[in-house]
This record gives sequence, C-alpha cells and structure tokens, in this order.
Amino acid sequence: MATVSLPAPAIPARASARWIITPRADLVWVIGSSLAGYLYLFLNLVLQVPFTWLWWFWSVGFDGTHIFGTASRTFFDRQARSERRLLLFGSLLFFFSLGPLMVWFGWKLWLAILVGIWAYYHVMRQHYGFLMLYKIKNRDLAPLDNRLDRGFLTAMLIAPPFLRFFVRSPEELGLPREMALGALVPGLEPALLACAGAFAAFYIGRQAAQARAGRPLNVPKLLLLAGVVPLHWATFAWMSWKAAVPTVTIVHNLQYHALIWFHNRNRYGGERAAARNGRLPVTLAASLAGYVGFALLFSLLYRVPGFHLGRMSDMAFGFFCGFGLTHYYLDARIWRVREDHDLRQALGLGTSP
Repeated sequence: MATVSLPAPAIPARASARWIITPRADLVWVIGSSLAGYLYLFLNLVLQVPFTWLWWFWSVGFDGTHIFGTASRTFFDRQARSERRLLLFGSLLFFFSLGPLMVWFGWKLWLAILVGIWAYYHVMRQHYGFLMLYKIKNRDLAPLDNRLDRGFLTAMLIAPPFLRFFVRSPEELGLPREMALGALVPGLEPALLACAGAFAAFYIGRQAAQARAGRPLNVPKLLLLAGVVPLHWATFAWMSWKAAVPTVTIVHNLQYHALIWFHNRNRYGGERAAARNGRLPVTLAASLAGYVGFALLFSLLYRVPGFHLGRMSDMAFGFFCGFGLTHYYLDARIWRVREDHDLRQALGLGTSP
C-alpha cells in the first residue's frame, strides 16, 4: 500500500479532515474497504457466485493473512518477544489448549459460538479503534460526542446480528427454535427497530446541530460510519451467518493490513531496527511483495489443513480455533495507544496535528 503524501481533497470550511495514513490510503483502505463487503453482497446475491468460492478467497487471501500481520509485530519482533514473553507465549498455550479442552468436555457448539461472537466483537472493536484514531486526529473529543459515537457504533453493529440470530432465527446458529426472543416477547422486534431508528435520527441530528453551530464536522469519522453501518444492516438482513462472516470481515481484514503496513514501515524502517527488532520484521516491512507472499504462504499452510482436519476430527477443529482466539486476544492488547509511546510514534500520534 502506497503511503506517499497527497494533497487533501477539497473540504468545506466547516469540516475537519485529518487522516491516519494519507488521504488516498485512508479513503481506499480504511474507509473504502467497506466496498469489498458490498462487492461480496453483489457477487453472492445478484450474480449468484457460489458461496464456497467467496469463502475460500476471503479465508486464505485476507483472513489468514491478517493473522500473519499480527505475528509480524509480535512473535517475529525480537523486542516484543523479550518484553512481552508471558503475554505472547502464555496466550498461545492457553488458547491452543482451550479449544481441545472444550471439545473434550462436549462443548464443541459452545466453542463455535465463542469463536463467532468474539470474532464479531473483534471486528467491532477495530472499527471503534479507527473511529477513535480519527477523533484524536481531528480533535473531536468532546465528552458528549465521545459517548455518542461509541454508543452509536456499538448499537448499529450489534442490532443487525442480534435481530437475525436471537430475535428471529436462533436455529441458524444451531440453537433451539424455541429460544427466539421474538416469539417469547411479542412486539420485541418492532420495538428494537424503532429504537435503532430513533438513535440514528438523533445521531444525524447531532451532526447537523454541530454544523449549524459552526463546529467542524469530522469528515473521516462520518465517512467510516457511512460505509460500515449500512453494510452490516444489509448483510444480516439478506445473508446467512456463513455468508455474513466473510462479507463483514473482509472489510476488517483490509483495514488491518493497511494499519499493519503503515505501522511496520514506520517501526521497522529505522537504522537501528534490525538490531532492536530482528531481521525478519525489517525484511517484511521493506517489501510489500515480500509481506504479501509470506502472508499468503502462512495462510495456506494453516487454513487449508485446518479446514480439512477440522472436518475429520473435532479435536483438530478445537486446536485450529487457537489461531483465531490467540489473534483476538493479542490484538486487544497490542494496539493500546494511550499506554504505548512507541506505538503512538509508529502511528504518527506522537503529536496530534
């Protein structure tokens, strides 16, 4: 991904548009990544492209490779291995043991639900992370707007799958049909939809009020929300959970690769990086083709055997869940910009513009 600085597009005077990487990189990879999700909707629902083709293209090409991205700045980094040894290797041991133990106790269904819910929460947290980066960059940190942004994003991303899988059709997740909350609580679905609509109207009204008051609108934040929120509502309205997984996650994967590449280029590009962090992360950060090639090889080596072995053995399924679970846990620990000075520097947040 290119990180050459370009002039910012023309923005109205009462708008703020400070970017994480560059205008072009952010618009293509962070905000524009939602177009990949809409493309998946189009390919599957309109062109009837077989779901299995879309799944494998996403799984090997994007999802497995983004786990490699995490490894590139943790297990491959000599300094990270030294300073975070307990976190890194302790999480490996715990999560690669957790899956087989849950299978051994007969909890395979609950393991699958754990992985699914945590994966979706992981996607939500990343969108929130980018939201916060745009808020920091654009000095959009009023306490009321902080709470409103967090609440709006959370509500708008939780409501679509909750309505589909817990209010209407729990059987899609392998749960008893009798657990459908819509049947247990008549009128629940229209009440939830009305609440979501009212919240969206209030949020839009707040942005309009800010504009009328002469306060600059945070353009990157609003573009991010405009791309992600409708995608999640459309996906869970029209797709099963199996089709929904790659559709919403490919957006997350593209955003993650963009952030990893930007971080790694900054962190491992200095003269002392090889001595401090080791040759491997420096080599990967020096060449986009090299990063992509190694990431694809890593993904193929575990995704393909993991899929086939997981279908043959429940224990193997439990073991291979360890890749995702370890990634979700580590990712929540290694992107804490408030606590990590080196991370702030690598993300260009050392001094907010």
